[in-house]
Amino acid sequence: MEHSDLLAAVDLGSNSFHMIICKANEDGSIKVIDKEKEMVRLRGGLDSQGRLDPAVEKRAYDCLQRFGDRLRHFKRTNVRVAGTNTIRNLKPAEDFIRHGSKLLGHQIETISGREEARLVYLGVAHTLSNDHGKQLVIDIGGGSTEFIIGQQFAPNDLESLEIGAASSTKRFFRDGNYTEAHWQRAIVGLRLEILPIQAAFSKSNWSRATGSSGTIKSTSKIILALGLEPFGITLKALYQVRDLMIEAGDLASLDLPGLSQDRAPVYAGGLAVLIAAFEALNIDHMTVSDGALREGLLYDMLGRIRHEDVRYRSVDELVVRFKVGEKQALRVMETSVSLFDQVAEQWELLPEMRELLSWASLLHEIGLSITHNKHHFQGAYILRYAYMPGFSRREQIWLSLLVKNHRRKIDKARFEDIPEADRLMVLRLSILLRLSVLLHRRRDNHTLGHRISVSDTHLNLTLLKSDEGQVLLKADLQREKRWLERLDFELSYN
Repeated sequence: MEHSDLLAAVDLGSNSFHMIICKANEDGSIKVIDKEKEMVRLRGGLDSQGRLDPAVEKRAYDCLQRFGDRLRHFKRTNVRVAGTNTIRNLKPAEDFIRHGSKLLGHQIETISGREEARLVYLGVAHTLSNDHGKQLVIDIGGGSTEFIIGQQFAPNDLESLEIGAASSTKRFFRDGNYTEAHWQRAIVGLRLEILPIQAAFSKSNWSRATGSSGTIKSTSKIILALGLEPFGITLKALYQVRDLMIEAGDLASLDLPGLSQDRAPVYAGGLAVLIAAFEALNIDHMTVSDGALREGLLYDMLGRIRHEDVRYRSVDELVVRFKVGEKQALRVMETSVSLFDQVAEQWELLPEMRELLSWASLLHEIGLSITHNKHHFQGAYILRYAYMPGFSRREQIWLSLLVKNHRRKIDKARFEDIPEADRLMVLRLSILLRLSVLLHRRRDNHTLGHRISVSDTHLNLTLLKSDEGQVLLKADLQREKRWLERLDFELSYN
């Protein structure tokens, strides 16, 4: 039996995996039902080539299996699973994502650093009062650190830097020594990483600083346990904690009150990142939020369920920015969705693929703002690399591929980057978009209502009476028939 009233978010972090389960209240807030956290140390198992140590991989899979047992009966639309920095850097990531998704029973979405920052801000903004004007939010993860400036629930500036607690510990404190020289080298190196964003995120651009996630929450506990500050974090207190680590000398001798044994092996790098951020951005005081990425996933998912999906806004903004011809885009979208609805059951197309096809239809001519010749390639490039709030990497790659293949020649080789389990679905969506574009080559408002029937690899298109006698349309369909044969699909029309 599916739990239709529960939402769940899973954060596959570089250091630990988190799962949170909640119930949505009518006022838009959430009530936490259950939380789970496991220290997987995924980042620690990554070598210089991006390959994952088998023992760490097994530890991750075992955790995902346990999470999956809890999420087995949740609706697909009520679960979000986000892979962050380390999963972004896995090579190859496809096998891990495919097997991990199977164990969870829900799809792992790899999100970009900027998307991670947006979701972190969303989680933080819902846990703090919003009457302090612009605020800076910093989230130090295992593999990256996110910097966000926003006001109320809207992030304005988003950055993600490849400096995290685990990665910085590995880089600057690999031998476990906490000498003053190690700390000086770490702070200078991290200040250089922050330098490109220093001006944009300096104190003149915000009125309050807030921190989230493991390193910052642990630091707050340490400072409180030591009696250094009664509320929040200051640079003076950070220096005092650092000095205690220098005094300890190494990890084996470290004994900080408030620091858990799980956090200790990667804490030096995280503290160094925090000190570098305080120094670079002139932060005097930082409050700590309980909200972070997983809470952001929940609120973002709640928005989708309540038809406030940020992805629609992302698509609309691209349409405006690249001056897409909206009338033609809407014609193609209406036809593609109509064709989708007719074949969805026979072709086993998931409901969320209907949205993806509609977005691809709206954006299929986005490349025309750059060039007319091969504009589908330009459009594909934009959609693959643009920052599109709300979209996972997987969704952007699929969108890019649909736009790239909406016209002209097509062959199977273009789909080889898609995992084999998803390849047929993407092929079928591409065919539906191609036919929709072809049927609107005249760019006029002739009546919709084309009928289509399908089997596994055969499509039969019934033309409207208004289409009869159109020599150009039938010539287009004949050419399309030849091109689809390269994909092992057969097209007939009457």
